Amino acid sequence: MKKTPLLYTGIGAMGALMATSCGNSQKQKQASKPNIVFFFADDIGAECFGCYGNNDFKTPNIDSLSRQGVMYTNMNAQPLSSPSRTQVLTGQYNDRNYVAFGYMNDDENTFAHLARQAGYSTAIVGKWQLGRSREMINKLGFDEWFCSQVTVYKESRDATHTDRYANSIWDNNGRHFEYSQYGPDQMQEYAFDYIDRQVEAGKPFMLYYTEPLVHTPHVSTPDCDEWDLDYGSRFTAGQDTSFFRCMVKYMDKQVGDMVRYLKKKGIWDNTIFIFSSDNGTSTRIVTRMENGSLERGGKGEANYFGTHVPMIITWGDKTTARKVDHLADLTDIMPTMADAMGVKIPSDWVTDGTSLYPELTGQGSVEKDLVLIHFNPLWPTTPSPKASRYAMNDSLAYFWDGRIYNYRTDPRFQNAVKYDEAPAETKEAVKKLKERVDEMKDFYPDKPGAPRRGHYKTFYDWAAPQNPF
Repeated sequence: MKKTPLLYTGIGAMGALMATSCGNSQKQKQASKPNIVFFFADDIGAECFGCYGNNDFKTPNIDSLSRQGVMYTNMNAQPLSSPSRTQVLTGQYNDRNYVAFGYMNDDENTFAHLARQAGYSTAIVGKWQLGRSREMINKLGFDEWFCSQVTVYKESRDATHTDRYANSIWDNNGRHFEYSQYGPDQMQEYAFDYIDRQVEAGKPFMLYYTEPLVHTPHVSTPDCDEWDLDYGSRFTAGQDTSFFRCMVKYMDKQVGDMVRYLKKKGIWDNTIFIFSSDNGTSTRIVTRMENGSLERGGKGEANYFGTHVPMIITWGDKTTARKVDHLADLTDIMPTMADAMGVKIPSDWVTDGTSLYPELTGQGSVEKDLVLIHFNPLWPTTPSPKASRYAMNDSLAYFWDGRIYNYRTDPRFQNAVKYDEAPAETKEAVKKLKERVDEMKDFYPDKPGAPRRGHYKTFYDWAAPQNPF
């Protein structure tokens, strides 16, 4: 099927298309410090990948990464996008600094700031969604960006446009907007051009690649027959799940394209590649697993299917392929990056994560006592019916109201044991979890978050009241 070429006018335009023969000559210029590419997918839980037991979708490129690097089998995000994105950028649990959905204070410390301190070039390409402000992306440590959902959102959505896919509008470094026939393709072009420029300069780079796939609307991709045969399939209003399979395939293809491009540039062996996702799969999606079970996604749900996401980390031939079963979460990304970049997290920064760098380099195993799920999305248009606060260890989850679940045997959290009625050994097993959860003794669903320290709006202040779950 023939694709229509994209219109592209970004920095170093068309450089990515001219770089296919430059890889070998540029090996001498590559930086001594490892580059970092953090590929952050949207709305897809661990159950959707072959390497995590899925028997429904084809994810050959991501499955290949799992056979090359460190695959975390108990990786957790928050159950929804903005809480996860605030958490991963700052390395903090949401009870410390989360303000509201679609908003983050612009004076936070981020992993991009650390990369700058370490002498890295920094870029974010893809979905933003953390505040209607062009100024804040630079403030938060990024030298450049090519993003959707910065200042334009509802203005770009109608019967023949989407906010991130077909006929979408992207913000190019706050200078101008660009029209894209298919957003993920154009952000990929920008990312490849960015990589070209850093390799040519011999400068290490940190690329935060926030892939919009596979978020709703569930629509056709340029690799679907419907893309050409049924123009309207590009703009389905989000309820048609028949295209979800195509979206997973296209997201996986983009992972493979990125890996191949890094290899072509001669920098794969000097690049730490992190693949993960921001929350569980849409509850509209049901997938078949290798064991025959059918699993419904858990996005927006305060349970294991809402938080259990993939994470695979590779570093060329420096990593030994293996599975790691201990707890991990998005707060671990910042300290892992810091160690990889050879920079210390400043002592006055408050962070909650554990560095996974020793496992990446084979220097030893890592222990993590608990993961905190402070899920209070504070959607600006309606109270959240799912808001919850709980902590998890290797098998149990303890909730703020005293419920205890074994998420290994009850991942949807349907069979609670009350703390006051639990046996002594269970109480002892959740002791640390209860202590961490009880640090906020007055938690209640939809309790107001951290104070705003900016003058811009959230990304959804315009929306009519609705239940986003």
